[in-house]
Amino acid sequence: MSATAAKSRHVQYEVLAIGFRAYPRALLNGCAFACITVVLEWPAIPQALLIGWLAAFSAIAAARLALARAFLRSAQPTDDLASWVRRAAVGYAGTGLAWGMLGAAAIHFTQGLSPVYPMWIVFLITIFAALQTQTTGAHRVVFMSFLVGAMGPIIAISALEPAPNYAMRLAAELLLLSIAALAGRSGNRYVVESIAMRYENLELLQDITRQKEALDKANAAKTHFLAAASHDLRQPMQAVVLLVESLQERVADPDMRRIVKSIRSSVTSMAALLNAILDVSRFEAGTVRPERSDFRVGNVLDRLRSSYAHQAADKGIELRVARSSAVVETDPILLFRILANITNNALRYTDRGKVLIGCRRRGAAIAIEVWDTGPGIPEDQLKDIFREFYQLENPHRDREQGMGLGLAIVERTARLLEHPIEVRSQVGRGSMFSILVRRGEPARIDTTDKTRRPDWAPLHGCTVLVVEDEKAVRAAMGILLESWGCTVMSAASGAEILPLLRANAAVPDVVLADYRLPGEDNGIEVIRTVQALHSRADGILISGDIAPEVLKKAEDAGLKLLHKPLRPARLRSLLGSVWRERSAANAVPASPEPVEAS
Repeated sequence: MSATAAKSRHVQYEVLAIGFRAYPRALLNGCAFACITVVLEWPAIPQALLIGWLAAFSAIAAARLALARAFLRSAQPTDDLASWVRRAAVGYAGTGLAWGMLGAAAIHFTQGLSPVYPMWIVFLITIFAALQTQTTGAHRVVFMSFLVGAMGPIIAISALEPAPNYAMRLAAELLLLSIAALAGRSGNRYVVESIAMRYENLELLQDITRQKEALDKANAAKTHFLAAASHDLRQPMQAVVLLVESLQERVADPDMRRIVKSIRSSVTSMAALLNAILDVSRFEAGTVRPERSDFRVGNVLDRLRSSYAHQAADKGIELRVARSSAVVETDPILLFRILANITNNALRYTDRGKVLIGCRRRGAAIAIEVWDTGPGIPEDQLKDIFREFYQLENPHRDREQGMGLGLAIVERTARLLEHPIEVRSQVGRGSMFSILVRRGEPARIDTTDKTRRPDWAPLHGCTVLVVEDEKAVRAAMGILLESWGCTVMSAASGAEILPLLRANAAVPDVVLADYRLPGEDNGIEVIRTVQALHSRADGILISGDIAPEVLKKAEDAGLKLLHKPLRPARLRSLLGSVWRERSAANAVPASPEPVEAS
């Protein structure tokens, strides 16, 4: 069946359904008016005729009600629509004929009496016809069957029986028939067009839903592709990052250090890109959880100053960070990341002039603003800058200008924290990014500065079990950890752990386990296995996977999580924190045994 034929069948079905659904109420009203009419006509028309008419009318109403129930119980859309149209037309014709016969009787039996008797019936017929144009008789054939059945006997009796105003009465009845027929035609067209429009809207909605599902599938495929590609890239990148960090700590020759510095810069750029993709995936997975607290915004501004002073000096740009004693309430780490991305963008695109960072009071909030004297952003592109991989004036995808993920992460982080972002820019004069943060309570200030770089604790004596299936990564991790003073044990899979622990007298203080391992093993199970033997062993999960479901599973395990490629500073900070806590616990002297008094 063609789409046009299916649409026409659907419209015809709905037109019929409108009538059949309204049958119970319409028939109830019709029976009520039939009773009223019998009472009004009782003095003028033979009573036996009225009683017979009322019985016939009730029988027709009961038959129509049964017909409506049969239609509504039939399959949708029914295959024999033409048959149902004929049945409905017969039912309506019967009802109309009943009213028409009563009207003809009123004209015949009330000659010389009050004209109210026939006028009342004609009035009812007119009202019923008007109501049926858009309800029970919306189908044109059905409507005309009622109208012809109702007016036919009245016009016929008017034509046959003489009256004082014969011509005027007959003309009025014919005019009424014509007007009612035109009204029915217009009403039918209105109903059909309304149903057709609703059907088209439904088709459009279904088409949009299908397109949305296709886009969702494409987006899921993109996410899985990025996850797989990122995981495969992170493995070799992890080894390179660790080896370059170890090499930098060992090289003393100035020329060699410059080479290592250049290598490290390239590796850092690649690692930053992978970490940015990971950040986007983490937001999609919903695994980013803000940890709000009250703190002085000056702590974040001081770290911005120290983090980007060298980059600004290298470009010959003045970096000014205004001091502030304001207290804000938000996640300090996520706030720093927002401002760091904005500041990095400002410095990257500003070739001369300055970058200014400061705060303004805005009622119950603080606006943290980053101003630059860069090239500015055209007004028609202000909304596009927050899209992934969107960059201004970088058509050749120059890697040194980033990959266009920084502001996408800024927008998602700000939305998560419920901090509005405002952007104002003038081409050729610069831009201003502002983020609005709620003011905090000085009395609730968290004295621990979570944005401060932690001091590295010495790791001498710390035993670390590395579980990693990639040989190059495992070797590089061992070299780096040993350079920090750790004792390292290495395993390629969960199956090697128990024999390794039996062969070594050392007990692991920390387990560094990759999430993906050969076979059925994963890092979470490996850490649980070691902790079952040595309950005091801390677990750190390492993942190169950015699939949302994997990130969620790792978070639900409640383990410390690091993502490949590891940032050595982050790893050392975390190990230092774990080892510092372990050393403090071991330093607590045991309680002396009680001594009995002599």
